[in-house]
Amino acid sequence: MKPWVTKELADYAVKTKFEDYPRDVIDWAKLLILDNIGCMLGGCKTDLGKAIVTPIKNMGGAEEATLVGVGVKVPTIQAAFVNGTTANALDYDDTDVGHAGSSIIPSALAMAEWKHASGKDLINGVVMGYEIGNRVGKATWPSYERCRNVWGLGTWQTFSSVAAAAKVLNLDLDRMLNAFGVAGATAPVPNIQKWGWDIEERPIHWAKEPTGWPAWTGTTAAVLAANGFVGNRYILDGDNGFWIMAGSDRCDFDEMTRGLGTEYEVHNVGIKPYPCCRWPHPALDCVRELKAEYDLNPEEIKEVVIHSYSWMKRLEVQGYRPKDMVDAEFCARYTVAMVLMGYQPGPAWYTEENLKSEDILNLSKKVRVELDPDINRVYWDKFQFSTRVEIINQRGQKFEKFVEWPTGNPHNPLSMEQIEDKFRNQAAYSLRGEEIETAIQKIHDLENINDLTDLMSTLAGR
Repeated sequence: MKPWVTKELADYAVKTKFEDYPRDVIDWAKLLILDNIGCMLGGCKTDLGKAIVTPIKNMGGAEEATLVGVGVKVPTIQAAFVNGTTANALDYDDTDVGHAGSSIIPSALAMAEWKHASGKDLINGVVMGYEIGNRVGKATWPSYERCRNVWGLGTWQTFSSVAAAAKVLNLDLDRMLNAFGVAGATAPVPNIQKWGWDIEERPIHWAKEPTGWPAWTGTTAAVLAANGFVGNRYILDGDNGFWIMAGSDRCDFDEMTRGLGTEYEVHNVGIKPYPCCRWPHPALDCVRELKAEYDLNPEEIKEVVIHSYSWMKRLEVQGYRPKDMVDAEFCARYTVAMVLMGYQPGPAWYTEENLKSEDILNLSKKVRVELDPDINRVYWDKFQFSTRVEIINQRGQKFEKFVEWPTGNPHNPLSMEQIEDKFRNQAAYSLRGEEIETAIQKIHDLENINDLTDLMSTLAGR
């Protein structure tokens, strides 16, 4: 008899207790929660954030869960949707094979606040979201050839969300299976290849992966299953399972369950130091280090040559001025220019003044990307983000740097102080100074909070 993979994952989700997690898993999960909430606090004040907050706020409804940084409560499912979208607005949220945190944490937060759950319940839900969702994502990752045509992240992140929300709801095995089935059957389509990458299709669309829609779908599935709604209990299994529904051409069922309870997916999740797509990050590290080491003046730079993988080449968009914040997040030339100009990473990268700046545009035109076959092969074989950068000045001097793993990757992690400073920088757009420090303290002490409404009242913002 073939293994029942959906049941094995659901059974693990049901039986795992907070006390089963090692201390380092709990501590890292709290930092991921801190980081993601910071991204909500910064993202909710952007044009993208306002575009989604305004209609949901105006719809009203039951005051169940907080729109982080906005100062209002809305129905639980709507809160998961909005917070899941604002968390990814700046593309500053955590990353592994996707942006699962922005589908997991908003769902768990909304559910925990609605049900007056504890901090331990929240952490358990969040860890479970990464453990289930990331395994599904990696096991169904398409081949290189298939990725060139069909690829999605928000598609499998629906399992990230439903696992988190259903765990906070403390569903039994039967309802957990139904929740998984509903979530998989209603997941967003794999849309990455139709974001508007080509210049004639720009700007990049604002839905992105997406992250908020899986949070909405997964949270909805958990609530429905809790009330008896029936889903396909074998949604992940078989030749016609979720993997083929999601557009993939491969599925490693063993990978979905390998290491459950001993090898934790949260350890593979990185926290970003720059508010943009992950692909340019090793190049930005190279540029930042070269600028600091050789005291490079942007006016003296003749050319910046980035040797990298195919996705980085796709972000080159020569001679293009980004139309808006999201468009700029996926424009390698613009992000390199921001680092060369010395701007602090954060929401300020995308002010209207910066987006329209002729100095930034002219500097960005000095940047070009060259496909490096060896770096590209390592990327596709090992999912390793490596890049080499050369900066040539007007006198013909060449400065070179290679980065094997970008800052924030588990191989090159940010410190707790750096993560806290990133939170402060974004939170300042929505919270007062004392509220920011209180929020940091409460999240560090999350396992001792008995009712999540205590934390959420601090995050309401203005």
